[in-house]
Amino acid sequence: MTDMQKKAQLQAFIDKSFGAKLSSWTQNPNAKGAKPVYIVTGASFTAYDQALHGEFATHSFSRYAPQDKKYLLNNTSAIAERLLDKGCRVILHVKDSAIAADVFKHVPDSHIQILDGDLGRPEIVHEIYDGLATFAKDAPIKSVGLGLYQSFAQQGGIPFKTMDQEDVSTVEGAANKRLRFVYNMAAMSYDMLLNRQVDDLRIVSLSALASSRATYGLLADAADKYMNELAWRTFYIEGRALTGKDMTYFQVNPGITTACEVYKLPDVKKLVIEEAAADGFPFDKDIVQGRANLPQISADNVAWVSQKLMTAEYGADLNENLPPYIKQLLSGGYELSELKDKFNAAVNSDGGILSLNLDNQLPEHIFTSATTFGALPEKMEKNMYRRVSLTPLGQKF
Repeated sequence: MTDMQKKAQLQAFIDKSFGAKLSSWTQNPNAKGAKPVYIVTGASFTAYDQALHGEFATHSFSRYAPQDKKYLLNNTSAIAERLLDKGCRVILHVKDSAIAADVFKHVPDSHIQILDGDLGRPEIVHEIYDGLATFAKDAPIKSVGLGLYQSFAQQGGIPFKTMDQEDVSTVEGAANKRLRFVYNMAAMSYDMLLNRQVDDLRIVSLSALASSRATYGLLADAADKYMNELAWRTFYIEGRALTGKDMTYFQVNPGITTACEVYKLPDVKKLVIEEAAADGFPFDKDIVQGRANLPQISADNVAWVSQKLMTAEYGADLNENLPPYIKQLLSGGYELSELKDKFNAAVNSDGGILSLNLDNQLPEHIFTSATTFGALPEKMEKNMYRRVSLTPLGQKF
């Protein structure tokens, strides 16, 4: 296929995806005063209720909310706040635009634009492009970065049902919603690379440990996460081949994050404990017997890593000034020495035949390609595809 044929093929996909003409804007990194824009999706702000949410050191609260209100952050709302802290321009897709408008009411329009609605709608890209065109009028766009997330639970699903209790339509629906979202974002990305002078695209996609494993009670949620990684990895491979442009992709897979009340619910906590036992990596007795909370990480920890991956200059040392608590989260829930011993114990050699014995050694999601433990990738490079897992100590399932 010639380059012209590839371009025509991609343009037909873009036209089919969005119908009416998209708003006009172009990336102009060399223009005077050019500034980056970051598109962040799936953000939520949950009004804090002490009786409902409890007191956890891992809660992340909005730093932008009015003094008389406290909002819990999910992972992408925490990313947005970190980007705004750096003076970045952000197009923020949220679950509830009224709450977000209250949180950010003192942030000027020149720094944030808020939108909401179903991420599977073709119209969502028109709304994002309207925001980009508005930002471009204020100051040229130096680059565009994507921080992408869509919550299965926010879309009406209820996580943590065993297969006998889960309706097959919910599993199908979860995978379908995710695929429609990724198709929209992929078509938008193709348009950026083909028509908007974007020569190099960086995507940070937030998923979960369920993106690379089957596990007890998470069929619908895992279908959603599996589809996310399958579609984005396909786009990464095809996109570079079809456009000849640079593309850098990070999939950030956090473990249990303190962002709402879901892990306070007795039925959920019970099922998570059952899940760990069924997967062969049970929690310690103090957690099982209710004397300790489930291991959880902070949305702000996830945001610290994600924002660094979104904004770091090429060639930058990604582990420079890496906080010890982030290094621990990057070790898969194990001490690094323990993880190394278990890796070695999982590799069997018998008569010249090599095999992996995961039984009672390591959870399945630890053995994934393009992943390091105890550190981020050594330096920021173009055209990387990397997974970054963030797991609190004690979450081994």
